[in-house]
Order: sequence, then C-alpha cells, then structure tokens
Amino acid sequence: MKKRMNWLLGAALLIAALCSAGAACAQVTLEVMNPRGEIPPPPTIGINPRVPDLAGKKIVLVDNGKFGANNFLDVLAAMLTQKYPTATIVMYPKPAAQTITDMPKWYPTVAQQGDLFIFGVGD
Repeated sequence: MKKRMNWLLGAALLIAALCSAGAACAQVTLEVMNPRGEIPPPPTIGINPRVPDLAGKKIVLVDNGKFGANNFLDVLAAMLTQKYPTATIVMYPKPAAQTITDMPKWYPTVAQQGDLFIFGVGD
C-alpha cells in the first residue's frame, strides 16, 4: 500500500511539474530561419557555335586530373592528328581534379591557348 501511495505521489508531482513547465513554455517565442538562404543563380552563358572544320586549328585538350582522363586524351590526340594533320594539338592539364571554382583566372587562360578546347573527364 505504501508503494502504491509513493507511486501516486510521484505521478502527481510529475503532472504538476509538466503543467507548470507548460505554462512557462507558453511564453517562449521561436524564430524559424530558412536554411536554404537566398542565393541568386550565376548568370548563364550560351554555347559557342560549332567550329565548321578542325583543319589548321589549335586544339587544346584539357585533362581534368582524374584517373583515366590522360589515357582518353592521348588516344583522342592521336585520332585528331591522324584525321586533321594540319591541326595543332596542345595538352593542358588542370591543376587538380577537385578544384573547379577556386581558379577563376585559370579558365580564361585556357581559352586563350587555342581556337577550341576539349575537356577530358576521367573515371
């Protein structure tokens, strides 16, 4: 009987504590923030027109630094040299595969190296 009385007393104290906590919580104001933020998208640039002929052009082959890209670009360079013997093929390695946005001056530098470029992707 004493155990039952202790249990009831404990339950009554718990209910009283919850009720008083509920009254205290009613005064709290929460401010919810949007985790997405408002970031404007970067401007889009259209695709350049297709080059009509590769003969006599300077073609830059860009290696993205991933495993296998150099193998692909070596074979592509051999095929382009065979099909377009007057074209100049230049291999241009990217400093690292994981850096794409940290090099704002790198891409314009590559664009000035030739008439067109092919970006080789490994993996």
